[in-house]
Amino acid sequence: MYELFILSKLLHRPMHGYLIQAILNSAVGPFRKVSWGTLYPLIKKLQKAGYIAAVDETVDDARGKKRYRTTKAGRERFLALIHSYGEYDADSPDLFSLKVGCFGHLDVNARISVLKDHRNYLRLVIAHCQAMMSRVESENNLPPEEHRFALLALEHKKAVTKSEMRWIDCLLGRPERVAPMTS
Repeated sequence: MYELFILSKLLHRPMHGYLIQAILNSAVGPFRKVSWGTLYPLIKKLQKAGYIAAVDETVDDARGKKRYRTTKAGRERFLALIHSYGEYDADSPDLFSLKVGCFGHLDVNARISVLKDHRNYLRLVIAHCQAMMSRVESENNLPPEEHRFALLALEHKKAVTKSEMRWIDCLLGRPERVAPMTS
């Protein structure tokens, strides 16, 4: 997830690690923070792989920070990460948000593919909620309060997920909302 973010931001303009971290921490929300111990090894890994390169390696910025940019190989890696579909895990919602933030680098068909892939993820979440609700409803050994609030929690998850699905359906129903801006 962080690899995609770094590659996308460095497609815009060269940046140093401190700025990348500040933007990334803003992007992932108030409760998740990316540490230097995570970020700098990833930057070094991307540089070693040839996905990013230092800009003017002999000239640092005014604060002595080395700036990086995405290379041609990095752009190809970025596109491969964007087009990785169906590999869902606990980070999938955050990854989707990062992919939407990258829409400026994608054509309309790629944007629609990202939306459709996330819709498939949401469909799986709803199916899981429904299966768990059926399981809880058929469980005879649960105390009444546990039964009641387990169902309420699942109902909440299902309602939130359906709301997100409606949002995606609205975008897919009006592709001009995700089309490139015209000048």
